[in-house]
Amino acid sequence: MNTGQTDEQLLDAANGAAFGELFDRHSRAVYLYVWGLAGNVRDAEDLTQDVFETAWMKLHAIRIVDASALPWLLVTARNRFRNADRRRAQRHTTELQDALIDPRSTDQQSESAEELQWVRLEIDRLGEIDRRICTLCLVEGHSYKEAARFVGLSTGAIAKRVERLRTHLRSTVRSES
Repeated sequence: MNTGQTDEQLLDAANGAAFGELFDRHSRAVYLYVWGLAGNVRDAEDLTQDVFETAWMKLHAIRIVDASALPWLLVTARNRFRNADRRRAQRHTTELQDALIDPRSTDQQSESAEELQWVRLEIDRLGEIDRRICTLCLVEGHSYKEAARFVGLSTGAIAKRVERLRTHLRSTVRSES
């Protein structure tokens, strides 16, 4: 349904029909944007839903830029993606830590201890800054922002280095096993 109203008028109406029109107008662009970030349909659908749920909850806080709510929706989408990505990374770190302390048979515990020692040796081979970042983020569980403050790099640089470190450690562990 297209009533010919501007995004600002739709937001001012603050009702389901007006919001539905706003959704119809911008949901495809938001979906394609988050699909590009997330790289899969399921996450893109979830993130699109999160963006419009946030928009509904913050109707009167949405900033219109050049007569459109789309810039606000895309910034919200990017922030939602980053938050989800951080939660996923944190969950991955927690799962790793839980797996290392999981009570098992003595043989399995011994094997896990050897793997952990091997990973620590691989971490020790890294350069000083990468080793510090790995320890802060992957071992101690500090946020990228905290690690950035400790190391003196930007949060984005920390995120990129952690991504590369994880890839390096994974590939090294796979090639050794």
